[in-house]
Amino acid sequence: MIGSIKMFVPTFVVDAPGGGGKISVQPNYIISQSAKKVVLRNFEGVITTYPEPESYTEGTADAYFEEVYPYMKEKKTTTGISSLMNDEQFNLVPQGLKRYNRRQTYESNPTHETLKNKREKRDELKVKKYEAERRKESERDKQEGSRG
Repeated sequence: MIGSIKMFVPTFVVDAPGGGGKISVQPNYIISQSAKKVVLRNFEGVITTYPEPESYTEGTADAYFEEVYPYMKEKKTTTGISSLMNDEQFNLVPQGLKRYNRRQTYESNPTHETLKNKREKRDELKVKKYEAERRKESERDKQEGSRG
């Protein structure tokens, strides 16, 4: 019977901001980490950041890194992963990401409509349905009143 026992391994995930989806916190998805944020990559290749908890004690490793890498502040860059760590960019999106291309094609389509565009029609239908239900209820009440 041991072969029929199923074991489940819980996985910690981060719900990435900006539509990055759920990203598993595992070595192949964590790109970089600092005292303030973690840089993650989702399965599509979208790279984004997630902030560390507010209760995290920042700066506990800074002195060590400055000792080991004394010229790091001079080499601060505004491209790639460094741009995320330095708040220069919010996320990095690979060129040709299919979901972005689909969205742009969809939005540039002249017949494109969102649910917001259909809200007025939906509200009209809700009112008609409500009024029809009220009429049926009223007719039922009249029929029951004429029987009793």
